Amino acid sequence: MSWDLIKDLLENKIILAIVYLAIGYILIKIIDFIAGKYKKKRGTNIKASFTKSVIQALITIVVLFKIASMSEFMQNFSNTILMSSSLIVVILGFVFQEGLSNIVHGFIITIFKPFEVGDRIQISAGGETITGYVKNMTLRHTTIANIADNAECIIPNSVLDNSTIRNLTMQDSQNRYPLTVSISYEQAADEEKLNLAQDLLREEILANPRTIDKRPDKSKPLFVNVALNPSTVDLTCFLETNTPEDNYFACSEVRQALLKRFAENGISFAYNHLDVTLMQQERKDEIVEEMMEKAQAADEEIEVTETDK
Repeated sequence: MSWDLIKDLLENKIILAIVYLAIGYILIKIIDFIAGKYKKKRGTNIKASFTKSVIQALITIVVLFKIASMSEFMQNFSNTILMSSSLIVVILGFVFQEGLSNIVHGFIITIFKPFEVGDRIQISAGGETITGYVKNMTLRHTTIANIADNAECIIPNSVLDNSTIRNLTMQDSQNRYPLTVSISYEQAADEEKLNLAQDLLREEILANPRTIDKRPDKSKPLFVNVALNPSTVDLTCFLETNTPEDNYFACSEVRQALLKRFAENGISFAYNHLDVTLMQQERKDEIVEEMMEKAQAADEEIEVTETDK
């Protein structure tokens, strides 16, 4: 009796469709569970993330196809389409051109692996530069957590694969950045003040708790590059931290400390300024009168020259 009941229920297309959806949902959750176990054991990587998306997409497609095939209209439609295989290829290629492109480029990225999940990368695409950490990769896109504003950037795989990618995690000094401060030429002309400005920059960098010093010989001072610009003298020294985020904080803290130290030692930062000279009205009238006299004298000289000719 129970088998007959089950048979009758399965012959009901609505009940059967619900069963298919339940099976698909359970399979997708099983894939999530296996991927979670793999992540805890070996860590997330691009290949595992992409493979998970492929399997879940295939399960979804099979379930939807099974549900659609339960309709007589869909059965007739699929039989008609399958009889002309070239037509279906053209239609699918045209409709899913962008989607298929993302899938293909996703496979290419997983094969050559220019980066892994968790790597800090910098990409240049469409005139925009994005720097951040790779969070995951799906069939369609890759998610990057932007360092600048902590926003999640959703980048199609085709765009990512055709972009210039810098894997900053692979660099030896991935958290080493130049810190530049500018002083005026008047200050730099005094050798004592120039040397003092360099020493203060070195002291504040090494005194900051976020910075690390990997130099083999710490007895030598940090190198400070002196660059001559049109209106400023730039002092640049490299600052290294454990993470890129620490570097942002460290650079800001060092600049704030230098504001106080420079002021205490009579050193001023360079800045753009204009010298404005105010004149009394009487002096203005004198200058205008002198200019008019010179112009009149020049006209008289021209007239005399023309008369002589």
